[in-house]
Amino acid sequence: MHHPRLSCTHCGCNSPLVERLSKELLASKHFDTVTKVPVESGPQLPPKGLLIYGGIIRPMIDGSTEEVEAIGFHEGKVVATGPRAYVEEQMQSRSVSFVRAQLNPTDTLLPGLIEPHVHIVASAMMSEFTDMGAIDGQSLRPGYNMQWLTDKIQAEADAIRTGHNRDFWVLGREVDPAMMPFIEKPSDQLSKLTQIDAKTLDNCVSDIPVVLLSASLHTAYLNTAALKLTYDHSPHLQKEYGTFRKCMDQTKGLLQEIPEMQEVLNAIPTHQHKDIQEKLIPNLTHLFDAAAERGVTMLYDAGLTDKQLEILKAYLKVCRPGVRIGGALAVETKDDVEKLDPYKEVDHYEDLYIGHLKVISDGSNQGLTGYQSKPYCCEAVDKCGNFNYPIPGKSHPDILPSEFAEVVQTAVSNNWSMMIHANGDKAVEFTTQAYAAALKTLTPKQRKERRDRIEHCALLSPDQLNTMSTWGVTPSFLIGHVGYWGFVFDRAILGQEKAQTLALCKSALNKGMRISLHCDYAVTPLGPLREMEQAITRIMEADPALNALNEDECLTPEQALRAITHDAAWHCRAEKWFGSLKSGHHADFVILQQDPLTMGQQSRGRGHGNGGEQPPLREAIYQRMRAIKVLSTWKGGVQVYAAKS
Repeated sequence: MHHPRLSCTHCGCNSPLVERLSKELLASKHFDTVTKVPVESGPQLPPKGLLIYGGIIRPMIDGSTEEVEAIGFHEGKVVATGPRAYVEEQMQSRSVSFVRAQLNPTDTLLPGLIEPHVHIVASAMMSEFTDMGAIDGQSLRPGYNMQWLTDKIQAEADAIRTGHNRDFWVLGREVDPAMMPFIEKPSDQLSKLTQIDAKTLDNCVSDIPVVLLSASLHTAYLNTAALKLTYDHSPHLQKEYGTFRKCMDQTKGLLQEIPEMQEVLNAIPTHQHKDIQEKLIPNLTHLFDAAAERGVTMLYDAGLTDKQLEILKAYLKVCRPGVRIGGALAVETKDDVEKLDPYKEVDHYEDLYIGHLKVISDGSNQGLTGYQSKPYCCEAVDKCGNFNYPIPGKSHPDILPSEFAEVVQTAVSNNWSMMIHANGDKAVEFTTQAYAAALKTLTPKQRKERRDRIEHCALLSPDQLNTMSTWGVTPSFLIGHVGYWGFVFDRAILGQEKAQTLALCKSALNKGMRISLHCDYAVTPLGPLREMEQAITRIMEADPALNALNEDECLTPEQALRAITHDAAWHCRAEKWFGSLKSGHHADFVILQQDPLTMGQQSRGRGHGNGGEQPPLREAIYQRMRAIKVLSTWKGGVQVYAAKS
């Protein structure tokens, strides 16, 4: 089940750094520092039940956004919801001793928010690299361009020089040329994105090695000093290229995927490796704490390798995170699937439960590697991107590759639901074809019990939506594609016509599908409320005019809320535990300072009392919904986060 080769730019499903350091990380010494705080000393269930009333309470039972007057919790589970008198009666009938808590009028209690597609270990590991990305907090970083990146790199280099230790490299992460200013050309010419290569980085810093990783952790940009040290350290690169000059001429300082990136990471000084190892555990804890601070009570890892599973299991033996954890196993080939036991439904929640298999079909559209039916509108190494079958990262098939179809068929035959990463329209086409061929062998009842997904599902056609609807396949949208990258897709990468097919949320719902919204952390930041906002407004945040991309696909607030709670849980095979606050479900919930379903009405009501025209909903909530304050987050009836007053 090793996942070593797939090309997946701008998706964090596989990290070569995990491959490089996992053996050392699993050594017991790296967990010794936390064994002094055993799992049993974490948050414990309160001795009494809790009845909450007042404010706004939306338990999202069966996906309904209706309010209830009160809700009762005991021993980590929901006892009852409804009128306060009824909830009190239910608590008393169970001989439950409980305390009462009243919410403020605008305080809003919701089920805990769910991130159905993240990458936990790789993201935590890369935290020790300096953030050089285009997103600051939950919004685009103003002035993100090559000059900003140059200043950041030079500041890191100055710090190394000041420390009088030249045996350090500048290590940066989340670099994104697609987020930088681009040159827009007429329709008959190719647009040009900002280019980063060894020459570019040498102009920033030439005397200290510089390695920058894209948000995907799958592309490395090296200056000449870093490439030379990597080449000298690497028999693999020496055999591949023969001379350093040929290596430079052919790669231009861009190395991709594990075979080449592994060589970069091997060459990084040992003491910097040690820093990453020693800080992984606190960085995992920080990630889980950050999720709770955003109101998230469940993370679903979209592509766990064996080694990542081992690391998380070791962590869970000594730490109790404030979030639930589930995920998908990363597979690549038919043989990988056949080595696994057939899937059996999980009856009781346990941390690190597995609900899917994950396959990656192509790369990313912003990374110009998503597999397209027609060429990109900008300069690209592979004009239509690439597909991962039959040869990972180097295939350009015209018809559905049998190797890809066999993986899907084998998974279906062994009762495994799948999460298939597909971004380009041709990749989505192959994915829907593979699903259709495999799922037609099942009965309607069998298909109804499955949770087959297309991840990111960036570019869709009506025919593909029909195929998905017919066979019960559902999309999970990386909605940041619209909010963060929408403008560059529209103007430079995809063109206006194709960009209109991006993240067709409303169309999917109109076909009767359940959808979820995700962040693909650390590609975009954790933040279900921000994802809600981007799905409701579809504002292209890099557009000076803040236009919406295909307004017909805007969700209502109610639809967007379902996509980060009730239906997100369904996508993760967790609807019997989480996603709604039905009686018997786990007491995982969040209390917000404001109701996301009514804030647009409230915002539009302020400042327009003179009869002036009210702004559209999207203008009323833009940048505001993502800023709603999380007052507290609760897991199993235990408060795991409380905002500072």
